[in-house]
Amino acid sequence: MSESVGFKNTTSTSQPRQKPGAACEECRRRKLRCDRRQPQCGLCEASGKECLVSTTRSLRGPKRGYLKALQARIAVLEGRLLEQEQQNNQTGNVPTVVNENAVGNLPCNDQNFVQWDLPIPEEDMFLQDPCFGSKTNDSLGESSFDANSFNVPNVVENVNDEARFQDFVNATKVLDMSEGPDEFNISDLMQADLIHTFAPIVHQRQYFSWSRQPNKTEAQICLQYAMWTLAASVSAHYQSIRDSLYGFMRRALDSLEAENINLAVTDIEQVQAWLLLAIHEFMCVDFRRAWISAGRAFRLIQLNWFHNIEPLNMTISQMEWVEAERKRRTFWMAYCLDRFVSIRTGSPLTFSEQMITIRLPSPEAAFENDQPTLMGFLSEAIAATEPIAPSTFIECIIMATISGRALAHRHQFLVDNIYLNAREDFWDHHHWINSILTRKMDIFTSEYPLRIQQTDPMLLFISMMWRTTVLHLSQTMEHAIPLTDEKRPVVVEYMGLSSIAAQEMADLTKNLSQLNRFKVRRCLQSYTSEGLMWLALL
Repeated sequence: MSESVGFKNTTSTSQPRQKPGAACEECRRRKLRCDRRQPQCGLCEASGKECLVSTTRSLRGPKRGYLKALQARIAVLEGRLLEQEQQNNQTGNVPTVVNENAVGNLPCNDQNFVQWDLPIPEEDMFLQDPCFGSKTNDSLGESSFDANSFNVPNVVENVNDEARFQDFVNATKVLDMSEGPDEFNISDLMQADLIHTFAPIVHQRQYFSWSRQPNKTEAQICLQYAMWTLAASVSAHYQSIRDSLYGFMRRALDSLEAENINLAVTDIEQVQAWLLLAIHEFMCVDFRRAWISAGRAFRLIQLNWFHNIEPLNMTISQMEWVEAERKRRTFWMAYCLDRFVSIRTGSPLTFSEQMITIRLPSPEAAFENDQPTLMGFLSEAIAATEPIAPSTFIECIIMATISGRALAHRHQFLVDNIYLNAREDFWDHHHWINSILTRKMDIFTSEYPLRIQQTDPMLLFISMMWRTTVLHLSQTMEHAIPLTDEKRPVVVEYMGLSSIAAQEMADLTKNLSQLNRFKVRRCLQSYTSEGLMWLALL
């Protein structure tokens, strides 16, 4: 017999944790629960205190903009202390105390000052990353500094707000053109490791030597800014200061050109700075602006030392060889960049392959150790049937040359098509380019198997560009050969090869995406994305 037990359902009203209304000031001060009786609560009645209840409460936390203003004042004090310390070291005087009242009169517009790594509201902590599609508040120009890596705080300003930037410089006297580079202390080794992989144009030993000197030329200052900017853009640790460094670099280069407009010869550091600036802008700013910056570097090369890089006398000193090698590498970097941009846009090439009488760059070890090495010319490397390239830089030059030939082949076809003047040797020229392309791709694959390519992002990029050139040639031939032409079956065969190349590109892209984001180097990511965008337009 089952017995059902019934439970009594009591619906008693639960007492609230505290009575409605505000607690009195005395209970708040003692952090006790107020019974909220009127006209006096129990605690105030027992203690004989006046029971006051305030209905207006001030907002918790610091006032809006207070931390930024405080950080700005600290930055100004740091700058003045540094200036006084430098003056005292020179004169031997006893240091004086900074007048805080004078600091209060300085401009403290929080839009003009750097964000230190202090607790700030979460709404002010987002950061721009144009390389990966995020957006920031450009008016604030926020940034954060690592105290272990930087000597003194610096200014992050809107690049377009030159007036405010100049006002702050005049007020603090710590960020003029001559002192600016010394405000940052990014590791030289980090710069070399991050930049030399994809832009091997700077002689590291020379750069380390003059970058630590107090007196540098304006061109060297510009190059140092460029090195810092690129290092910050490809390093996770320095992302927050990338935009401020870019602003300084732009102004430094523009100022150098404005002041030295009548110079007969341009320093090589100025050309290198423009190239590195263009690479950074391709990665993180704007394609059009980057193209214009690259064009400045191209014209400076053509104006100054395009035809006299190679010394007439082969028995030259070690320093003369290093100087010539720096120019060679700078030219070949511009040459490759010219081909990559033209492949992306379909624009004419700036540097004509037929006019180049510059030797290929020497191996990395010989360049860095100042060991004069006699290299061959580009035409010899293209005609070679055996692997001769001792570096990925030369592999990149060879690949860029074949890509440029494929692009020029398409340009010639388009011009002939407009003038209704079909070239009889179109097919012969096409077959000639394709045979060189196939041979060089086979040599590259035998020299650098896929397992080696997967460990080097630069090799992955070169491998992808080889296949991009295959697609480019195939597309040109498809448009040039009519459907009724007797060579149409060959076109179908080439289309099959281009499909294989497209599939291999997809596989290589997958391998590239599996690498660490900063190991890939953002420059390679930018080149790859540009190549894929161009491929989508085919």
